[in-house]
Amino acid sequence: MKTLYRYELDFERTMEFVKDNLNEVNALSSELLNLVNFKSGVFFTLLTLGSDLERLYEFKSGVILPQNPIIVTEIDGKKSRHQEVSTIKEELSDFVFHKLISNEKLSCVFDEVTMDYDDSYLNKFYEKKSIYLHEKEVLYVIREHNKTHKFISDCMWSSFSFWHSVGVLTEADCFKNDSNILSLEDIQAICKKTKMMLISAYDGEGYVLWEKMEQE
Repeated sequence: MKTLYRYELDFERTMEFVKDNLNEVNALSSELLNLVNFKSGVFFTLLTLGSDLERLYEFKSGVILPQNPIIVTEIDGKKSRHQEVSTIKEELSDFVFHKLISNEKLSCVFDEVTMDYDDSYLNKFYEKKSIYLHEKEVLYVIREHNKTHKFISDCMWSSFSFWHSVGVLTEADCFKNDSNILSLEDIQAICKKTKMMLISAYDGEGYVLWEKMEQE
């Protein structure tokens, strides 16, 4: 696993991207914009060694991470080229895992924007009691009983889409064992008690993060 390095981001330039990414996507994104005081925290990103820091603010473009090699294969005399997309998802999953175990009040929530609540692919997440619903909107919730690096990675990959993907670390206590239905008030509680936010950026290679600064 590669080491991640933290780079602080300018507030105004980053906030413009965040507003554009979260605006009118779903209840979670809308309420994050409505209820989070972004000025109470800082924006930053996490990148691997050798990343192109001149592209820090090109949030909608890739090629910020060191690129994987192009692999050439030949089948029946025909050559094809393949290049695996660079990403920090595994390293970021480990980062989130350590945040969660350092504060037992925290849960991690990812939104799902490409699958419906009854998609059969989600069955394995239902079995782990990690799917919560607000109306027909799907959320992955990582709590004490499924707080592992692998499961965080599974949720991060499953919830990912190139145009929008958001996760939050929250101290909200609205995830019940006997019901997976979340009210608008529950969504608002999640947002009001958000301590960290992860927003997909750099064409899927990385994330823009926001962290609430604790008052002294």
